[in-house]
Amino acid sequence: MGPHQDGLQRWLAGIADIGAAVSRQEPLGDLLNRVARTACSLMAYDFCGVFLPSPEGTALVIRGYHGLSPEYVDQVNAERPILLSAGREGEAPTSRAFRTGDIVAVEDIGREPQFGPWGGVAQEQGYRALVSVPLRRAGAVVGTLNCYRRQPHHFDGAERELVGTLATQVAIALVTAQLQARERATIGELRELNSSLSEQHAMLRRAEEIHAELTAIALRGEGIGGVVTALADLLGSDVLADDAHGWVLARSDGRPLETDAPPPTSLDLTDGPLVETVLEGETFVVSAVLLDGEVVGRIWIRRPLTSFTGLDVRATEHASVVAALELLRERTAADVEGRLRGSLVADLLSDESLDVAAVIERARRMGHDLTGPHTLSAIAVRETDGAAGLPAAERALATTTRFLAGMNPLPLAAAHRGLVVVLWPTQIAWRDGTTGTPREATERLADALTKARSVKQVTAAVAAPAPTLPGLRTAFRTARGALELAAGSSDPVVLHLAELTVDNLLLQVSDTDGLRQFAQRVLGPVLDYDRERSTDLLTTLHVLWENDMNRRAAAGALHVHPNTVLQRMHRIEELTALKLSRPRDLLEIMTSLAVARIAGMRDSRSVGRPPRNEPGPATPTR
Repeated sequence: MGPHQDGLQRWLAGIADIGAAVSRQEPLGDLLNRVARTACSLMAYDFCGVFLPSPEGTALVIRGYHGLSPEYVDQVNAERPILLSAGREGEAPTSRAFRTGDIVAVEDIGREPQFGPWGGVAQEQGYRALVSVPLRRAGAVVGTLNCYRRQPHHFDGAERELVGTLATQVAIALVTAQLQARERATIGELRELNSSLSEQHAMLRRAEEIHAELTAIALRGEGIGGVVTALADLLGSDVLADDAHGWVLARSDGRPLETDAPPPTSLDLTDGPLVETVLEGETFVVSAVLLDGEVVGRIWIRRPLTSFTGLDVRATEHASVVAALELLRERTAADVEGRLRGSLVADLLSDESLDVAAVIERARRMGHDLTGPHTLSAIAVRETDGAAGLPAAERALATTTRFLAGMNPLPLAAAHRGLVVVLWPTQIAWRDGTTGTPREATERLADALTKARSVKQVTAAVAAPAPTLPGLRTAFRTARGALELAAGSSDPVVLHLAELTVDNLLLQVSDTDGLRQFAQRVLGPVLDYDRERSTDLLTTLHVLWENDMNRRAAAGALHVHPNTVLQRMHRIEELTALKLSRPRDLLEIMTSLAVARIAGMRDSRSVGRPPRNEPGPATPTR
């Protein structure tokens, strides 16, 4: 097992340990101590603490810790808690993090200009650097996770994100512990009535069975599929789970995930724990799966809400909590794996010297074989206004990762420079045993991405196959240039850059705006003439070029008389002030034609839909 996998396994083991503690209802204090201990272990901190508001709400006190003595914690909580002093001079970093909701890091307390009364605590405990991360629940800050180092330390962006992942786990643990407390209280109430009412005794027994069964799912780490199967057995109904983008995660009926799923739709899941909706004539009850107040998934149950008993509601709510823990575990794994793959792809496509053997070995440790020829696809995703959370490329990467799961050999995918980059082997085997090409796979992936509710437009470019790894750099520059030129197109499009031509060399020019201006200067009058008079001058140019400027062959392809083609040629020469019979002028016209085709230019002022059935090396497909 390589170092990258070792790190990933440690993270997954740490998250799984916390999730298991939550599921077996470990006391809150012990659970928070476990979180602090896990943070120290995973991030090599000297000690950590979890701070929650005091009952009066005027200070923050330590409720979970590792590396500190119990006597010291008791003294701090009793005599020197962190006062919540909004904006006062010398305000403690923990107070600032809690009050503002932002991560607060102090790299060297000795150099902190506002080294206030909290400095004495730092000196006693012997730390020089700290990071305080707010714990969020449903949009509100409910505490902080503090991590300390004895020596000065710079907390970079990657470290802050990883600590933030742990902070999310703490917030989920708090929510789950409170839910479990309410369930225990409910079960306790039922026990009190058990002696007099046999019906409530049966309800008590069933509630305990439901709780035990769903808790066992989390302890065994069976994932979303286990939650869906267990809930379907408990309710006697078909159950399906999807993520926030409408991608099906698991279903109870055994059918493929891609078939007969509820269509993506926006539901208001804020009015209550369960919402009833009717889609395509079928009635569903939908339960939100929440992480830190954000809807990250939904559980669909194929039955009306009026048929739900109190136990059915409780089972569904508990299943949603367990599903949130499973999604958090999967999200953490995907985040760590995504960073490792992103680093690999960044090194592979950078302009620095490439150690091919080292890159192949790194890829092998992650389950990818880069020894043969590969085809690069680059995908740009534009989201609808108001889409929140992760950047569009990272959202799309999550869907891409699910799409690629089960393929053999496994393509390598990562977010790189705001795009999703996929390295496809020459031949791809799908989960059902069928095979396909990188071109076909990219088109299917683009179609899957367009189905996400937050996605407004998907544009993809498939580069020519690269026989060696260094050739992927040229492939990426070409694909990226094509996407930049096609950025103004109003329709989804997949550009196929079949071979290295003049068109593709143009795409490697970094000044794509300059290319557009060049094409508009040369062909602008022709484009405007076609738009204003509904003529086909630009199409005629395309067909002439594909037929080696043979007027009769072009006339046959266009189903017009050769004299009509000749008249159009004269009109093009008048509008451009260039001669199609002069080689220098013809090169200028055809170069601008290649740019216009990829950019989807319809007139001299706009960029839009590419011509239909366009031949050539950069052919758009919808």
